[in-house]
Order: sequence, then structure tokens, then C-alpha cells
Amino acid sequence: HMGQFTAEGGDGVGFLQFVLTNNVRALADGGALYSLLCREDGGVLDDLIVYRHSPSRFRIIVNAATREKDFRWLAGRSGKFGVMLTDVSADWCLLAVQGPEAFARLAPHCGVPPATLGYYTFTETEAFGVPVFLARTGYTGEPGCEIAVPVAEAERLWQGLTGELEIPPIGLAARDTLRLEACMALYGHELCEERHPLESGVGWAVRLEGEEDFIGKAALKKIKDAGPTQLLAGLEVTGRGLPRSGYPVLEGGKPVGAVTSGGLSPTTGKAVALAHLQAPLAKIGTALAVEIRGKAVPARVVHRPFYRNPHLRD
Repeated sequence: HMGQFTAEGGDGVGFLQFVLTNNVRALADGGALYSLLCREDGGVLDDLIVYRHSPSRFRIIVNAATREKDFRWLAGRSGKFGVMLTDVSADWCLLAVQGPEAFARLAPHCGVPPATLGYYTFTETEAFGVPVFLARTGYTGEPGCEIAVPVAEAERLWQGLTGELEIPPIGLAARDTLRLEACMALYGHELCEERHPLESGVGWAVRLEGEEDFIGKAALKKIKDAGPTQLLAGLEVTGRGLPRSGYPVLEGGKPVGAVTSGGLSPTTGKAVALAHLQAPLAKIGTALAVEIRGKAVPARVVHRPFYRNPHLRD
């Protein structure tokens, strides 16, 4: 369900530092980093995770829907850094094992116990007797890991996880409810080319300090200096109804924003949503409403995330 690239040779650090918003130079071997791929005007082309094997060898995992666009964008800028970019998506399968029992269940079957990995680090090892790329990352807000396995060995790994360990398989819709309650941005909802990171809740992944340039830096610095006109806010719907993507957010009956993601938080049992709002209305406690099936249902701005697992980074 993801795209995978390798970037090898040349000045890999310099290349990624130029095309990504986060600080790749701070990444050590075996480390992973969430970052954004932006246009010159600051619009978000994709969000991704980059993994550093060495200064000249990286793995980049991107969203499947943007894979071809991302590859063209990156490949068109890799040559002057002497970097060979390869799309290896067809050669690898990616499975995410997430939840409070993930590490303990996997430990007897992995060459490296997942619990020994630091948050946002990875290793190359074996699982169920097959070679894997094991990363302590994921997009559910829960402890766990992502396992990339060569396609030829994917069925063996799948049978080990779902058969021998009896780990129940879930789909992306279930994953979506978990990342929503953890307030993790999703491309195509909170993030898109028409919006910039500073209004989409991921400004923390943008380095604007220092003199080193990256694509979109000048535009994003101007936006920050002027102040974003819209901000991403968390909403708790206090009336009856479930907010969904695209539903209008109202103040005094007038539209002041729109829901980007919404639904029932399985952990808290509350109806929650993320929404782009006019900046002055994004303050905690602001009383608003969400239009659900033609009715204005009361809601209020609350702290993000809606749920935080205290052991996520342990």
C-alpha cells in the first residue's frame, strides 16, 4: 500500500536535504525521518519517511497514490547530486504490525527483537526465516513496526503473522480511524498541493532556520512571517452525528472551514474531526458547528491529538 524508492551513490544527504523540508543532516545511520516534499510555492506534493542506511544509501517510502508523481519530481533533481534513484515498489511488500502486543508477539520470530529498536529507527534482519527491513515506524499512533519484505517472500511472512501468530488482518479504513484519533495527517485530506505545511499541522517537519536552502523554503518563510490565514484544528462533535471529510464547519450558520477527516474515535468513543479553519477560530474552546446531513451539529475546538498512547516512544 506504499511506494518505495532507493537513493544510492553521490551526495545523498545533500540531495535529500534540498528536496525535503526536514533536516536530513541530523539523521544517523539506522534512523528514519518524517518529511514533506514541497513545490516551490510551498504546496505539499507528498509526505514521506526517509530511512538512512549510510550517507550514500537511503530508502524512501511514499504514498502509493503519489508514487509516480513523486518519482518524476525526485528523479528530475537527483542527477546534479550524482544520486541514482530507483523505484523498487514492485519488488517489495510492506506490512504494518501495530498495537500494544506487537513487540512481544513478534520478538520470538525476529532476528532483532523490535522492542530493542528506538522510535523511528530500523534494521535489516530476518522474520519468520525471510530477510526483512524492520522499522519501528507506523501510522496508527500505536507501538509497532513496519516490515518490508521482498515480494517473493511476502506470502511466507503473511502466513507467519496471520496464521502462526494469529494476528488479525485489518484494512486501510481501520488504520485510518487510528491515525485520525492520533491526529496524523493524511495526504489527500489534510495535505495536498494546494495547501502548505504550516496550515496543515505539520509545520514541525519544516526547517526554516539556517541558511541552507530547500525547495519551497522561501515561500514558506514568507507565509510564516505573515502568519497563515488558515490552521488545522481538532474538533469534538458534541451533538449527534459523525463528521466526514468535506463537511462544512460553521460559525453562526456561516461556513468558516471544512472537515478534512472525521469519524468515531475507537479509543475514546467520541466523534472527532480535523478541519482547516480560519486562523482566528482555531483557538481551543471555540464553539462551532459541523453541517451533517443538512443540520448544524454543535462542535468545539479541542487539543490535538484526540488520543495519545503514552508508550508510543518507549
